[in-house]
Amino acid sequence: PPRKELKLKNIFQILDELAQAGCLWLVLTGGEILLHKDFFKIAAYARQKNFNLILLTNGTLITKAVADKLQTLKPCVDISLYGFKETHDKITGVPGSFEKTLKGIELLLERGVRVSTKAVVMHENIDEVWRLRDFLEVLGVNVSISPDALLISPRDNGGLEPLKYRVKDQRKLQEYFAESARRLKETGKKFKLITEKGKDKLCGTGLSACSISPYGELNPCVQIKLQKDNSLLERSFADIWRNHGEISLLRSLTVADKKDCFRCKFIGYCFRCPGIAKLERGSYTAKIPEACRLAKIQKKIFEKEKVFKQVPLE
Repeated sequence: PPRKELKLKNIFQILDELAQAGCLWLVLTGGEILLHKDFFKIAAYARQKNFNLILLTNGTLITKAVADKLQTLKPCVDISLYGFKETHDKITGVPGSFEKTLKGIELLLERGVRVSTKAVVMHENIDEVWRLRDFLEVLGVNVSISPDALLISPRDNGGLEPLKYRVKDQRKLQEYFAESARRLKETGKKFKLITEKGKDKLCGTGLSACSISPYGELNPCVQIKLQKDNSLLERSFADIWRNHGEISLLRSLTVADKKDCFRCKFIGYCFRCPGIAKLERGSYTAKIPEACRLAKIQKKIFEKEKVFKQVPLE
């Protein structure tokens, strides 16, 4: 059923509370942010509050006029790009979306706006993500491709339909990580293999980041949706952040609480996400079989190629 989204005055009030609490980074995302009638008012107010502003968009609505306005905000614009033309348009389901997105990127770059791109890696695009990275870096775009991009999450309501897009082909995953290792060697960099200890925090959720819905609900992250007592229309940000029971629980979880994984030889390569674990397996500390599978492949290849270095958790 339709729900009432926050009014502009409510959004300004929440931004005031975030600034007062010491928030440094503010990410505006959607849906598509440029469809919101008050987007530029919200973004301008956020800049007045001196947030480091990051905007997540598909880029298709960026015209010269929009790019000019975005330039004044001095943001970092993070754009979703899933592959080259045929692949990207197939994934988005919108013919011509690749060309519109690429045009949006070019308009921002012409104005000196910081642009980065990222993509979910799935069987439809795994064969071209590295070539896409090369193409975009020539343009001057920072591209984020990390192992967690392979771990597609369930729907927010727990539906598992999206999991069918995970890469099943073992050979393609091996090639993907082998190319990652080759590029690390080429740059002289190393994969940081974190030395985990039982007291280390399980995740940054409830610690370094949070998520606020269009309805004013404060959640510990985008993956975890609280069920009650988290409305910023009824309680202050500081009150919910400091005193909500489930946020406090998440904040207290350590690596040792993940009993099936603690001391596992693959844990340094494993992407652990309490939110995905809860949606897929019913518990914040449950083992995610797909994360295990990816960690095993990455470990085998990175150790063979000697492209890792062990470092303590900071």
